[in-house]
Amino acid sequence: MRTGDVVVGETYIASIAQRLPARIRDEPVKTAAQWQASMQLHLACGRRITVTVTGFGEDPDTVVVSRDVPVGRVALRLTAEQAAALDLAEGQEYEITGIVTDADGQALTFPGTITHTIPTRWLRPAGEQLELHPDTEHFHRALVCRDADGVTPEEIDRAAGKALEQLHHVRGLALEDPNVGHAVLTCEADHREWLRIAERMRAAELAAYDPRADPDAVEHPPLVRFRQT
Repeated sequence: MRTGDVVVGETYIASIAQRLPARIRDEPVKTAAQWQASMQLHLACGRRITVTVTGFGEDPDTVVVSRDVPVGRVALRLTAEQAAALDLAEGQEYEITGIVTDADGQALTFPGTITHTIPTRWLRPAGEQLELHPDTEHFHRALVCRDADGVTPEEIDRAAGKALEQLHHVRGLALEDPNVGHAVLTCEADHREWLRIAERMRAAELAAYDPRADPDAVEHPPLVRFRQT
């Protein structure tokens, strides 16, 4: 997106680059919060994350964004009585930082918010529709055609049902994780191809599917090839 199109307070999808720019990689980390934000951004490389724009960065064409992440480290400010009980010097404040564990020693996490300063061009409208590249769709269709080779109509119907279940599953995941959006498109392509093959089987009354005899079947050399009969 262009900086002039960004609205502070709005939610966007940020497509994080696979390799962060040098300005971000080399930014000095001085506090625990900055360290956590830096680690979370590195973990998000190559992914799509939901962010809220809170302002504009000091560098041109950058924005400051926040996002919710689980936090493992917590800070506890000691009262004067607690500091005295620990025999700490008076006249200053103390804080304990670390992780909280349960009775089994498992670390607990808590809701938290971190901020990043990222290039404006990484932002996309929250409702933007992804498109599946034709080569990717071709590849997934080829996978289905290969897997359907020699399969009976009943087995193809079951495969189409499983593909639909998987599609529903990833659609649910995509509601919480925008990075799953692309997986929804590939699952849709898989389901469509299984349905197409099932319809061909019924129309032609075939006992088993043969992609080599299907004019609409596709193969994707060299990754996916049909077996030679």
